[in-house]
Amino acid sequence: LNTHHLDGATNMAIDEAISRAVVAGLVPPTLRFFGWQPACLSLGQAQPGGDVDRKACRLNGIDVVRRPTGGRAILHTDELTYSVIAPDGDPRIAGTIVESYQRLSAGLLKGLNLMGVPTQQADRVDGHDQDQGPVCFEVPSHYEIVFGGKKLVGSAQMRKAGVVLQHGTLPLHGDIARITRYLSSQPDPDRVRGRATTVEAAIGRAID
Repeated sequence: LNTHHLDGATNMAIDEAISRAVVAGLVPPTLRFFGWQPACLSLGQAQPGGDVDRKACRLNGIDVVRRPTGGRAILHTDELTYSVIAPDGDPRIAGTIVESYQRLSAGLLKGLNLMGVPTQQADRVDGHDQDQGPVCFEVPSHYEIVFGGKKLVGSAQMRKAGVVLQHGTLPLHGDIARITRYLSSQPDPDRVRGRATTVEAAIGRAID
């Protein structure tokens, strides 16, 4: 599906509806591509709401929503977002979370390479980065896609009631550190730029 640009709550509601329909056997495993209008700050399922600078978001017209998937905050703007929703027995997402991450990342990697983006898959990460802040793109997770050592695709997963939902976001262009303006802890923008990148930065031209 390509559902184009929608607000944050509608985007998350569509994934919820597809998830329920997959569990009920009403629809097949589904890959959805979408965007966000207006720009939206999404929080991971267990991330504290206090991480958001609500006033800054209101003043700049930034939507705020909570994802059903894990991970940290993402500012959804100038990007391509995907969701993969399938029964937990589907061979493409079977096994552990890390195993399914590796399998889906291989597909993402091939697609990016076909676009001419010279990316690679991050090695499996042992444990968690103790210095990880509230920004999703600061640290690559298991088998995520990186370019020049910087995170290019951020993905997170939810497993519940017989269904797997994986979200992922591919920043296309713009300042990857814009998110820091809307977080209460005011993370260092240079730190984010040093750890994450966009497709435009990788290949030297803008992608729509």
